[in-house]
Amino acid sequence: MRLLLFDFDGTLYRGNDPFWFYAQSIAQYMDQETRTRYLDLVTAHLNGRPGVVAGDNWEAVVKLAAPIIPDRNIWQKAFLATRQFMMSPRCRLEVPPSLVDFLRQAAHKAKIVVASNSPAEATGPLMEKLGLTPYFDAVFAEANKPEGLVTIVGKLMETPYDPHQVFSVGDNYANDIAPAVEYGWLTAHISPHGYFPGPCSVRAHSIEEVLPTLSVWMVQGTLPLTNAPEA
Repeated sequence: MRLLLFDFDGTLYRGNDPFWFYAQSIAQYMDQETRTRYLDLVTAHLNGRPGVVAGDNWEAVVKLAAPIIPDRNIWQKAFLATRQFMMSPRCRLEVPPSLVDFLRQAAHKAKIVVASNSPAEATGPLMEKLGLTPYFDAVFAEANKPEGLVTIVGKLMETPYDPHQVFSVGDNYANDIAPAVEYGWLTAHISPHGYFPGPCSVRAHSIEEVLPTLSVWMVQGTLPLTNAPEA
């Protein structure tokens, strides 16, 4: 059996509305001048001019805020408010049509699961809203990645197994890619900003760039010759 692991936030859908709302929710605790300066930095990052090294945009929003507001309670309060906002019609999110086509065609060719560190009360409803739930065999919220990724594979794969029968796809290198590399699984690291801090099987700026490789792996159990693992 092949196992295809997807991260959720930043991997299966895209859109900057959540990150902008998150930043604004934190910024309300700043004075006007500091708020403007902070939000300008966030805007620049989201527009492709990274001002901070971060695993994903969630982390970037916090890293830019940390020197001004180091209070984790404020970050968490803003994060929970953002998860509520993401369920509203005001939050614009996109699931690439080609991803939906791939998931539809991949049914029964592998076990396809989501592994997310987000709260269960946020992950499930948002997947429903985006129409993704029917395409997955299991959803693991509050997955405690990176360690939890190894736990999930241990539950789903019968041992011994060929490590190349497991493929992990995500946008956060530390959570989605690093543990997979350690165990010899195949990996696809997605980074819109081109931040690739370590080895992986496939590097991409979008999920669409990964889908042809996944399609070949589904059939052959190997990477295409053009996708040799990258150091």
